[in-house]
Amino acid sequence: MPTIELLDLTSEDDAGDLWRLQHAAYRIEAELIGAPDLPPLHDTIATLQASEETFWGCRDDDGELVGAIAAEQAKDGTGVISRMMVHPDHFRQGIAGALIVHMMQAWNEVPGWEVTAEARNLPAIALYGRNGFVAVDTFHPREDITMVTMKLQPKT
Repeated sequence: MPTIELLDLTSEDDAGDLWRLQHAAYRIEAELIGAPDLPPLHDTIATLQASEETFWGCRDDDGELVGAIAAEQAKDGTGVISRMMVHPDHFRQGIAGALIVHMMQAWNEVPGWEVTAEARNLPAIALYGRNGFVAVDTFHPREDITMVTMKLQPKT
C-alpha cells in the first residue's frame, strides 16, 4: 500500500502536488455530476495554502501524490471530512478507504464524523457507506447541486 503522510502546505512542493491532484480528481466529479464549475476547481495553490484544513496525502512508490483527504473540526468537536480526492489513474485501488482509516486513527479523539457528497456521486456515497457513514440529510447549495450529508455516529 502506498505511504500516507501529513501534508505540509507551506511547502510549495506539497501544495503544488495537492493542487494538481485536486484538479484531476474534481474534474472527473464535475463530469460525473454535470456541474463543470465545482468550487474545488476554483482553488489555487495560494487558496489551498490559506486553508485551515488538515490534509493527509497518499504517495505511490514513485513519490507521486495519488490521493488526499482533508478534515477540519466543527465547533462541537466532531470531525468534518472536507475533501477527498484520488487521482483518476488510481481509482478503485483502496486509496480513499485507506485515507479515511488513517485520518480517523490520527484524530482518534474526535467523537463523530460528518461528510457531504453530491447525490449523483454514487461512488463517493458508497465509499462513505462502506466506512460506516449513514445519510442523514440533503441540501441544495445551488439549484443544480444536491448534497447528501452523511454521519458516522459518535463512539460510545
